Amino acid sequence: MPIEDIRARQRQSLTNAAHSRLWLQLSEEMSMQQDHFHQLQALHGKYCHGTVATLPDGWTDIVKKFLGEMDDIGDLVDAVSLRFERSADGARAFAFPEMSRWHPHQMNSLRIAQRDLLHVSRETCERCGKGNAAPIAVGDGGFFLCEEHTAEVQEQLTALTEAMDDRARFRDSVSDILPPTTALLLPMTEYNTAIMRKALLDIKAIVEAKGLVGHVTATKVVESEGQLFLTVRFGPQVDPGAQFEIADIVKHAEWESDQASLAANKEDRDDAR
Repeated sequence: MPIEDIRARQRQSLTNAAHSRLWLQLSEEMSMQQDHFHQLQALHGKYCHGTVATLPDGWTDIVKKFLGEMDDIGDLVDAVSLRFERSADGARAFAFPEMSRWHPHQMNSLRIAQRDLLHVSRETCERCGKGNAAPIAVGDGGFFLCEEHTAEVQEQLTALTEAMDDRARFRDSVSDILPPTTALLLPMTEYNTAIMRKALLDIKAIVEAKGLVGHVTATKVVESEGQLFLTVRFGPQVDPGAQFEIADIVKHAEWESDQASLAANKEDRDDAR
């Protein structure tokens, strides 16, 4: 397979992973607030199943309306079980009634309420609850958002694309010291990204100054548990002096990463107190 195709595939894979992480982050941010769920439980305890809490906070009012319609159908708490799900096409309420105890009019009212909930959810912003929402894709998933919050998500998606472009440009700038099959450097924490880039640029400067292009290769550039690890392979043409200089750059970069990781972990512990 041509190297360009390999790089394109890896870029697509990394882009998909970034979009999936964004989708998960946004889903968590939009999840129903606990006090809103408890309010619904207090008002409609008969039918407010725990799955209501899995719906986005912006849909609180439309779920409240649906639960109110269930109350209007009649006292069926011992004859129906409700479950809720945020699906790709909106909010779905699944009802499991004891058919023998339901009047056809009640069944029809239930179907209408389920249909209305699904349709109105598609027009309701999952974050703020405003109307006139529209779908926006994020990775393999998506959301129904108002114009304001659609713009915010679009900015985040654009930022991910720009970050990927920046990584591709940096990879190209240090391609002389990377294996040809390395498409894009894997994402790292902000502090390790800065340390890693400086180290590779410093190594590249030595390689170019000493005419060692093709004889020095950074075979491993990874982050593990918040720490940066670099491995550089030397060809027989690389003199001991150059090897020492490059090894010193690697050692210093890993030391800086270790210190930065310790500082970041300390901040996390302090915040948790």
